[in-house]
Amino acid sequence: MPVPVEFTLAHIKQHSSADSGIYSEFLDSREPFRSMFKNNPWLIPPDIRKPLSQAKGDYWQTTVGRKHEYWEKIDLPQPTRDINRLRTDLFEWGYCLIRDGLSSKQCKVFLDRLMDQAAAERRAGVQQQTPSGQYINSLVNKGACFALCIEQHPDGVQAGPLIEQLLNETLGPGWICHSFLANGADPGGYPQGLHIDQGPLLPWQTLEAPALVNTMFIPQDIDDQNGGTLVIPASHRVMAEAGSGGAIGELPPAINLEAAAGTIMLFDGRLLHGTGVNRSASQRFVATMSNVKSWMRQQENWIISVHPEVLSAASPKLLHRMGMQALTYGATVEGFGLGASGRVNDHWGALKQFRTALDEGSYIRVGELSMDSPAEKLDQNFTVKLVRKLAHKAEKVVVK
Repeated sequence: MPVPVEFTLAHIKQHSSADSGIYSEFLDSREPFRSMFKNNPWLIPPDIRKPLSQAKGDYWQTTVGRKHEYWEKIDLPQPTRDINRLRTDLFEWGYCLIRDGLSSKQCKVFLDRLMDQAAAERRAGVQQQTPSGQYINSLVNKGACFALCIEQHPDGVQAGPLIEQLLNETLGPGWICHSFLANGADPGGYPQGLHIDQGPLLPWQTLEAPALVNTMFIPQDIDDQNGGTLVIPASHRVMAEAGSGGAIGELPPAINLEAAAGTIMLFDGRLLHGTGVNRSASQRFVATMSNVKSWMRQQENWIISVHPEVLSAASPKLLHRMGMQALTYGATVEGFGLGASGRVNDHWGALKQFRTALDEGSYIRVGELSMDSPAEKLDQNFTVKLVRKLAHKAEKVVVK
């Protein structure tokens, strides 16, 4: 019997013009960046095939807030330990600066490990080089200090409890780690195009609150000379006020972030930012840990990338932060996790055993079965069956 003509590709293509889609106009709007570049041409990123322009007015030709003629008299965020000031700065300006978020000892351990790892990756030929500088990916595998940061454990980051409180207030409890990597600014490198880390959601905007919040660890002094992160203060509000698919008008100038080693910056996923130009003679690193709501797809595919040794030693909190805690609407494996809360130590969403079985080569998936299948096929130790048994056993221990 022939397939009805309405189901053929030719018919569908004939009745599907570029503007006939239900939401085509919205999805193809390219907002807010279309209007942002139209109304702010100075924000157009440089052509990395050409020498970097030194023209006054380009977004990377700037300085720190206290020296900028536009911003110098404005009370921009300053490093502080006052949680109420941090709340205000994060809400009003889209970023806040935690003074001494890393102790001097923690900061030294963090920076020494970063620099050694960066050098070793260059030597091994596995470095990721970007136009701005070297990146160091999957930090969880590259030092115990980084795993402690993902947990916001005071042994690794003394401001951890304060950071967790602010992230709970912005993202809601149960947030997870989107990725954790080090962003390098190499001498002579190019600036990043200013962007928002919630970009994948565009043209939708989350108007009332961010869906992503970054924790940026600053292990060495940064300023306008060594590529201090570029930000447009309060641009998160401009993005939100434009609304989903809305247009952006004229924006104020960008500034370089100025902060001392040990500072931790929290910034809203809707804030325009990017790596600055490093005019010094030394490589500069910051490390950015992005955090998102528990149902969102993570940038880092932790379920594959985390090292078996790290996985074996991981605490329940670290497992959760790496997205190895399934919940009804995210990260389920063969249905395991449906009905789970996605919270730390929920046995009905614990995915570690699936990954362990993969590492051991013992993972047995449930494939096509039939009542006519041989008994040895039906009686296999399917991994999902074993994991369910473990969850039942753990639940009984908790109840006792």
